[in-house]
Amino acid sequence: MECGDKLILVVDDEKAIRESISDFLEDTGCSPDTAANGREAVEMIRSKKYDAVIVDLNMPEMDGFEVLERVAPENPNMPIIVLSGVGVIDKAVEAIRKGAWDFLSKPISSFSVLQITLNRVFERARLRAENRLYREHLEEEVRRKTAQVIEMSRSLIAAQKEIILKLGDVVETRSHETGNHVQRVSEYTYLLSKLYGMTESEALDIKLASPMHDVGKIGIPDNILNKPGDLTEEEFAVIKTHTSIGYSIFNTSELPVLKLAAEIALYHHEHWDGSGYPNGISGNNIPVSSRITTIVDVFDAVSHSRIYKDAWDIEESCSYIKANSGKMFDPELADLFINNIEQFLEIHHRFTE
Repeated sequence: MECGDKLILVVDDEKAIRESISDFLEDTGCSPDTAANGREAVEMIRSKKYDAVIVDLNMPEMDGFEVLERVAPENPNMPIIVLSGVGVIDKAVEAIRKGAWDFLSKPISSFSVLQITLNRVFERARLRAENRLYREHLEEEVRRKTAQVIEMSRSLIAAQKEIILKLGDVVETRSHETGNHVQRVSEYTYLLSKLYGMTESEALDIKLASPMHDVGKIGIPDNILNKPGDLTEEEFAVIKTHTSIGYSIFNTSELPVLKLAAEIALYHHEHWDGSGYPNGISGNNIPVSSRITTIVDVFDAVSHSRIYKDAWDIEESCSYIKANSGKMFDPELADLFINNIEQFLEIHHRFTE
């Protein structure tokens, strides 16, 4: 473990444990501080900036749970590792819910376990910090650019369409996908909206807004967005934030089409059975604009190659839609899609890679 000059607070009422953990941290290059109880720990955390805290749950005066309740909300980006006795996993789970990042059983049988745990929380903290910086910079830049665009094109529907498609192209190009993906999604959503019985105006609005479903990816770091292998749990958690980032970009707009783009961006990864994200809503609670976009976006993704996968053939892609009807997808929309697949394939071939 490479600690560098990381400052770590060790909190335990047992002196032997405090000193043994502190000695180990010093040997690995960290700078440990110690506290004998929770009250002392809270005062130290509020007076210093710690890179991590290791705290025992069972202490007199103020236990580890109260420490978590007081300092975790104030320091959401500071890793907190809790120590709990063997056989009290329920307490460790409660601690995680209160803001702990990880836990270790006491007594610590091997300091290699502590080393692995510290490495894990420091990597998570690094990813969160990196993502936060990306978001702070890129969201502000996107808001500034979008505000300029909206001001110039408030009454120009044709200009809105071109700008939205171009922004969609930028996002897809950044994730190594072609601009034809957003064009196909736009055409697919229009067709499925009409098949569903929407008015021409409603279908055109979704056609215009749907290319921005992944705009939030502009706030995802390149090393995660374009990673060819499997994502870690922490990296996938970062990826999932693209829905709320996309929503925040457009939700404050006064233009109805951008309000609709915000709605699609937020909900297009929700599943019919409630297993999706970010909010885990289900069924008709998911806006129809997003339910439509979800089906065609997934179909286009599986039927074309991505950085992390090869393209599936049309039969395999359709089988996936059928298999996930009522799970991922609105069953009525899935049936409409499959029963009219020839019309969708015409778009598929017209906007080929």
